[in-house]
Amino acid sequence: MKKTLIALAVLAVSGAAFAQSTATISGSISVGVMDTGLAGAKMGVATLGGGANAINIVTVEDLGGGMRAGFDSQMRFNAATGDRNSAGTGAALFHGANAYISGGMGTIRVGKIIEANNCAFDPWACTGGAGTNAGAANTISGLIAAGTIAQSVSYATPTVGGFSASYHTSVSSRNNERSVMSLNYAQGPLSAQFLQSKNSGNTGGDVVGGAPSITDAPAQGTSMGARYNFGFATLAAFNAKTENAAGAVTADITAFTATVPMGAYTLLASTAKNKKLATTADTKTAVGINYALSKRTTVGADMFKQDAVGSSTGFVARVRHNF
Repeated sequence: MKKTLIALAVLAVSGAAFAQSTATISGSISVGVMDTGLAGAKMGVATLGGGANAINIVTVEDLGGGMRAGFDSQMRFNAATGDRNSAGTGAALFHGANAYISGGMGTIRVGKIIEANNCAFDPWACTGGAGTNAGAANTISGLIAAGTIAQSVSYATPTVGGFSASYHTSVSSRNNERSVMSLNYAQGPLSAQFLQSKNSGNTGGDVVGGAPSITDAPAQGTSMGARYNFGFATLAAFNAKTENAAGAVTADITAFTATVPMGAYTLLASTAKNKKLATTADTKTAVGINYALSKRTTVGADMFKQDAVGSSTGFVARVRHNF
């Protein structure tokens, strides 16, 4: 009897512990047929956006007193080829992998951490299609996509009155330093963001990141944007600039975007201009439409026109499934 009671007590404690811990696997796949319209290019199957083709593994443990701890990880893949999204020798299996502790004072993360980004201002959410972050060579982006910093730590404040902030920096013995700082506001229909990233120069291969501030040379990028949901449509605008080590502006991109929901359909539009692309001004305009087959599956089509070193008009037909 005593052994039975002990066994039941152990099971009860174990059950309570498991009830306070969760592990979740989720992800998405986004793939389509794309014609970039560039001379000599052929239409083909293409993966659309790294973040749109990913498997996420997240664990959360309730520590009590409003504190939580856990693990975040993301594996990205190329849906067109089945390969890892990162190419080259020694490409990382995980796009992001970090441990975190969070509570009323904010969240601290340690590991390979996905950076703050301004994808919320893109109707295509940095996931491809024909929008401000996809299409052809000479793409105008201005979008700081969800890159990562290996061997890094970050801190994010709690949201107070709609305001929040985060700071993310590398902590490495290699000859490289990178940091990303964001100031955010989101309350009601209005959201806004200021984002700044600095890279001292990557000679050791620590950093994997997204435009506009990532090069192997010292650089600094800034982005400012705002978005407002009018109900019938959501309109957004942002500006992104990149400077080299000498302080010279190497990119100056302004974009305007719109998202219009119409039942199961959603209309997408964007126009962007880069005042500094080598010696040639660059513009890009895109329109698209999504149709929700279900809560998890969407099909869509996009068209874009781009004027740069090589002018092109292209289209994309795509499907996305979330799980």
